[in-house]
Amino acid sequence: MRDRNTPIHRRHWLLAAAPLLAGLPAIAAGVRWPARTQLLDGSLRSAADWQGKPLLVVFWATHCPFCQRHNANLHQLMLDTPDAPEVLGVSLDRDPATVRRYMERHGYRFAVTLDEAAWRQALPVRRVIPSTVPINAQGEIGLAVPGEMFPEDLLQLARWAVDGRKA
Repeated sequence: MRDRNTPIHRRHWLLAAAPLLAGLPAIAAGVRWPARTQLLDGSLRSAADWQGKPLLVVFWATHCPFCQRHNANLHQLMLDTPDAPEVLGVSLDRDPATVRRYMERHGYRFAVTLDEAAWRQALPVRRVIPSTVPINAQGEIGLAVPGEMFPEDLLQLARWAVDGRKA
């Protein structure tokens, strides 16, 4: 029996999903933004803070090796792409100190919340980590992609969120 959690299997899945990623149509007309989101840095963001801006929302956890590689790709995207959308990491971890140490150890600078329940309610995402959901400035939700993504696929999601362009 073949192990379905191998890099080869994941790559086959991504290749099969490539036609879906090519056009990235919006799959939902609007986000039901959480009224407020407490970020790991202590700041509070309201629904109005997210509206009208492109955003990549990533569900992840510190114990997940796939998330670690995915977050590294996301971080690099932010460094290499001046017009990259804002990134919100939604950590499934419960201990803020653990998440802070993880973020500091890896040098990640994207916003993080531990408010998983509110964001899962707002977005059509499955319980797979990592999961990445692009949202454009009009509040349309793009294809939610479960699993670790290659840098070029993250770039494509980011471009869709920013202006509907393909990578």
